[in-house]
Formats: sequence, structure tokens, C-alpha cells
Amino acid sequence: MADAKPGKSPAGAVKKRKHRAISVQRDHEVAGATQAPRRKEVEEQAALALFDQAQRLDGVAASTRETDTRDTVREVVHDLLVHAEPVRATVASKILGVDEKTVRSWVREGLLVEVKGKPRLMLEAERLYAVATLVQDLRQVGRTRDLAKAVWYRLQDRGLLENDQLAEGLRQMRQGEGRPWREIKAEWSSRNSEPAADED
Repeated sequence: MADAKPGKSPAGAVKKRKHRAISVQRDHEVAGATQAPRRKEVEEQAALALFDQAQRLDGVAASTRETDTRDTVREVVHDLLVHAEPVRATVASKILGVDEKTVRSWVREGLLVEVKGKPRLMLEAERLYAVATLVQDLRQVGRTRDLAKAVWYRLQDRGLLENDQLAEGLRQMRQGEGRPWREIKAEWSSRNSEPAADED
């Protein structure tokens, strides 16, 4: 009689496969759980690096006297921010130095811009950068309360300064090329043939 080799029972093989499947599933769950924080960290580091780069370029633009160079550098900053990935609210809270509840409040108020069509709250990088630089400037001069209101005022001022006519008028004033208000008022009055209100 030949020695028979003991065979594996089918029930034991099934148990082993189930055990391996459960083990693999646990490994994937653990890997998924650890990948989420890593992804957040990577996004946070990328946003911080982008904002740091944009801030350094803004510093170069502010320090140069050459208009063409300044405009080119500002265009580069604008392009970097417009094409940047949206930023999570949690990352924005770290960048701004406020809690996430405040970030959500600023989104509702329109101070920060939400990127639509995302499963979670994601913010437009360009507006976040503008708000973050204003918040930083305000804190440097000691302003820590009512930041949202102060940022709104600064954004409105910035919008006015980006108005081409106003910017050209300010440039002329700095260089002494501007015309006195009385001269402009007299010219306007003669063109419109209406008496100008006496506004000095």
C-alpha cells in the first residue's frame, strides 16, 4: 500500500483565503487613513510654498522702479495664483491664522471665494492670497479685531487703485504733471455750458 499524502481540506483553504482577504482589506483601510492626512499635508505645503513665492515676487515688484518689470512680475504672480489648485478651508485657516469657523463665515460674507462643484469647501487661491496678505499687513500694524471689515475696506481701496484712470491721475500727481482742480472744473463748465457748483 502506498503512503497517502495528507491533503488540505477545502474548508481550511477557504478560511485561509478569507483571512488573507480581511488582512488585505485592513491594510488598505490603514493605508487610506494614513494617506488622507498626508494628502492634506502635501496640499498645505504646496499652498504655503505658492504663497511664499507669490509674496517674494510681490516684494520684487514693489521694490523696482521700472514700470514694465513691475507689471510683468505682477502678471506672473496673478498667473501663478489663478492657475493654482483650490485650497481647503482647513489649510486656509492655518494660512490666515484664524479658525475654520471664521473661514466659513468669511466665505458666506463674500470675503473669500468658494470654488463650486467640489465635494468639500475649497477656496480660490487668488482671493485667499489677497486676503492673507491684507490680514498679515493689518496684524503687523497691531490690528487684530474686526479683521473682516478692515480687509473689506482694503480690498475696496485696492480695487480703486487698480482703476486705470485713478492710477494715471495719481502717477501724474506724483510727477507734478497733474492739472489743478479749478482748471479742470473750468474746462468742464465751458464744455457743458452749465455753471459749475463751487466745490473746492
